[in-house]
Amino acid sequence: MINKRNKMTLGLQCFIAGIGLIQRPGVRRFVILPLLINVVIFGVASWMLWLYAFDWLSNLLPSWLGWLVNILMPLFTISLLTVVYFSFTLLANVIAAPFYSHLANSVEAILKGEEIPEVESSSIFKEIMLTMGSELRKITYYLLRALPLLVLTIIPGINVIALPLWLLFSAWFLAFEYSGYALENHKILFQQQRLLLSEDRVSAISFGGLSLLATTTPFINLIAPAVAVAGATKLMYEKGKLN
Repeated sequence: MINKRNKMTLGLQCFIAGIGLIQRPGVRRFVILPLLINVVIFGVASWMLWLYAFDWLSNLLPSWLGWLVNILMPLFTISLLTVVYFSFTLLANVIAAPFYSHLANSVEAILKGEEIPEVESSSIFKEIMLTMGSELRKITYYLLRALPLLVLTIIPGINVIALPLWLLFSAWFLAFEYSGYALENHKILFQQQRLLLSEDRVSAISFGGLSLLATTTPFINLIAPAVAVAGATKLMYEKGKLN
């Protein structure tokens, strides 16, 4: 019987394994375009933060408390980076979803010792509407639960509990998000995916926690989604969900 410690280790190991998997021949082609998408999206996010965040915080405080900006800015920046980069990750995932679906399929073939299936370029564009619909449903699921938690983080006293809960739920959601590509290739859809991940929340949250850290870290977040898709595919494979 696998104990909780081993389950947690499995989640972490699978994410790390994703680094090597996306570098395999036949897989890299599904990483390049999502990487370019991430460069553009996170470039815009970083520019907006640099241009507006400091002025916004300065205007938020009375002029006689302007000196607090230098003290609060590091904490404010870390919190804002986490929320903004995470939000832009969800947007990037919607756009890159068709490529991540093929990425998961290629990684699964490698794990099973099979040849990576050839993909016609036209098929990617046919899948855009289908995968976007699934992604938008997941984002709706996330926002309906995460936004109330984020609102609670600004309420003194309650925020001590709300922020850890938001981080925990976000970690769970990322495991749900990234494992979905491989599971959908096997016609395992939204509700079934939730049930499968609920069977082992420890490995899911440990995997999602490392994914959350990577997707909210500047520069690392450019490649983190592809790593997470590959790692989640391995996690599902190790659990016997891709038979």
